[in-house]
This record gives sequence, C-alpha cells and structure tokens, in this order.
Amino acid sequence: MAAGTGERRRTRRVRLALPCVLQPAGGSPIWAETIDVGEGGMSVRAARPLRPDDTVEFDLARDDTHTHVEGRATVLRHGSPRVYGLEFEELEPPMRERLLDLVSPSPSAEQPPAR
Repeated sequence: MAAGTGERRRTRRVRLALPCVLQPAGGSPIWAETIDVGEGGMSVRAARPLRPDDTVEFDLARDDTHTHVEGRATVLRHGSPRVYGLEFEELEPPMRERLLDLVSPSPSAEQPPAR
C-alpha cells in the first residue's frame, strides 16, 4: 500500500494551529486543533479517535479575529496517533470566503512597510 500513501492534496495548505470542534453524527463533540489548513481540507490532532470515512461537522475558530468557519468534512486518513486528514465537503460561499481569508497571507506579511 506504500504507493497509495503519497501526497494527495489538490490545494496547498498552510501550517496553522487553530482550535476546532468536530461533531460526529450522533456523537458528542470532539475537541481538536488544526495542524494545517487549506482550501480543500485540514489536518487535525483530535482529543478522541475518529474513523476513516466518517463525516463530521466542524467549527474552526480564530480568536484574534473572532472568525469562525463552519462546515462538513470527511475523515480521509489517520496519520500518527490522533492525527487525521479531513477533506471539506462543499462549503457555503460565506464560509469558503472566511476559509480563504484564514489561509491567505496578509498583505502586510508580503510587502515591506512603506517609507
């Protein structure tokens, strides 16, 4: 199975540690923290185990901007202990915009300050 374990992401991800709550269908909330986030999905470290192919509702929060991104994701793979790859399902347009804002570098980080 080594041939199938390579990188399968279709979009770039940025390293970003954000608090995240995962809500499995019919289960109790699972606290998690993102490791990286991109337009198509995220890697998380979860407080409790997840199962591949499970669908979860998620809520990402960025405390410094009070931004929340909510949606649904499918658990694709299990990495190291309690680390999972999730693929976002279709995000509503406002949530997609917020997500893109989270993963895009800020203009001030790209340009030197004006003199």
